[in-house]
Amino acid sequence: MQDLGSPRIRPRRAADLPALADVLFAQQPETRYPYRNPLPVPVEQFLHADDARAAWTAELGGRPVGHVCWTAPDDAGERDRHCAEAHGCSVADLGWVSTLFVGAAARGHGVGRMLLDTVVADVRRAGRRPCLEVLPLHAAAHGLYRAVGWTEAARVSAPWAPPDVPVVLMVLPGADGPA
Repeated sequence: MQDLGSPRIRPRRAADLPALADVLFAQQPETRYPYRNPLPVPVEQFLHADDARAAWTAELGGRPVGHVCWTAPDDAGERDRHCAEAHGCSVADLGWVSTLFVGAAARGHGVGRMLLDTVVADVRRAGRRPCLEVLPLHAAAHGLYRAVGWTEAARVSAPWAPPDVPVVLMVLPGADGPA
């Protein structure tokens, strides 16, 4: 196995998007993330190229191997209301962790945890309260979130998910409030 050095997390650049799309789709058959492939939207939209409040690229050996971003609440709909209630805050105080994935070659290097820690710290620095959504069939992601303290706020249906698979809404309790 080639030593690729230590993983590095840095702000995402527009030039990263094609490589990140390749990593996303290369890992999809194994992880089933994203659940829908082909995507119902352009990959740039899925990666929140235009609406992320902040986004990061993980590198290993100088190559993009992972991604995460966060967004503001979008519609004050059911998912926002459940998470705001769980956090004991207003919908405007939420920060949605999104599009966290790590390529197969980078697994086992702590990249997913590094990306998650980076995005959570930024959400909190912005005065927001972290929340996310995950499908139960994404066991590795679900397990990581639970292991670092995320708790379930609700289970809801979503138009992009299969009707028999609930979307699990999670919040991260902490210094930011009662959740």
